[in-house]
Amino acid sequence: MSNIWDYNRILLPVKRYLGTSRELLGCCFGAGMDIVLVGRHLTHLTLTDILSSVRSLDLSKNELKEISAVFSKLKRLERLDISENQIAFLSSEMKCLKFLKTLIIKKNNIKSVALDFGMSQSIEKLNLAGNRLPEIPIQFTMLTRLVHLNLGSNQIVAIPKIISNLMSLEYLYLGGNKLVCLPQEMGFLPRLSALYLHNNQLINIPANFRHLRSLRTLTLHNNNLSSLPRGFLSLKHLESLTIRQNPLVQDFVRKLPVGPPSLQEVAGRVIKNNDIYYSPEILPQPLVDYLDSAKRCVNPQCNHVYFDTRVQDVEFVDFCGLYRVPLHHYICSPHPIEHNSSPQSPSDRMRRVLLG
Repeated sequence: MSNIWDYNRILLPVKRYLGTSRELLGCCFGAGMDIVLVGRHLTHLTLTDILSSVRSLDLSKNELKEISAVFSKLKRLERLDISENQIAFLSSEMKCLKFLKTLIIKKNNIKSVALDFGMSQSIEKLNLAGNRLPEIPIQFTMLTRLVHLNLGSNQIVAIPKIISNLMSLEYLYLGGNKLVCLPQEMGFLPRLSALYLHNNQLINIPANFRHLRSLRTLTLHNNNLSSLPRGFLSLKHLESLTIRQNPLVQDFVRKLPVGPPSLQEVAGRVIKNNDIYYSPEILPQPLVDYLDSAKRCVNPQCNHVYFDTRVQDVEFVDFCGLYRVPLHHYICSPHPIEHNSSPQSPSDRMRRVLLG
């Protein structure tokens, strides 16, 4: 059982000795102590080196306005909770916490992070929910051991492509932000099992999400989605999907291209559809690369290819025999597709779909 020292039992005599409830000065604690100082109206924290052995420190619900240099003295700290304070800026003091595994700074007023902000590479759980971050700090994407990341209820408008660096990430909470689109690189997080994207402004989901083989929970409700990538059918471990309160279309929808295909597209289709031989010895390398980029049409009545000009096709697929969810893919021309009236149902792998 953890050896927890709370404020009333241990620190209240110190407060009386100091004659103030606004500042806590150095005390002597044993090795491996868990210190709890919740809701004590602290505005400053001044600790001596003797606290270097403290393992866990809870300073939530106080009135701290900064992460001061005192935190650099907590050499053995593994868990720090400074939630519900008045911190607006993340300084570089965290880089001294080499053993820190859990950092919780939710419900503050954090808007930015210092350019030289450093953080222990040992950190596994990071929670900055309920702040005012406009973006995910690049420094966070360097935490290769990070398993749990909560940035919900901020003001994040974009996700950096290098989020794919977080190869150990299993839990990612981004609900309640201002995201409109997501990078394809999010599909390359091999251990991600829970992804929360609800209450944003998303208009589409990257096709690369089909690579999230470990994904079990995905929340997409309260966005601007009209369809989902067809690759969702390959998410064999997905158990919970929420898509309520999206403008999901209720009838079969097809969006025609704005104009006719280019001459290059027409010529390319002729070459590929008729298996005409080409090579760098015959054509310039840019044209060879263009021809190699051809994509096969998914229309079962068509075996042709397309390049840039394509038609979005939306097919409704039954989930659990209860709901029809629109999945989209692209075809080469607007000719009708005879959709299977009994689409392959993933009810054996999708256990729960929440639509309303």
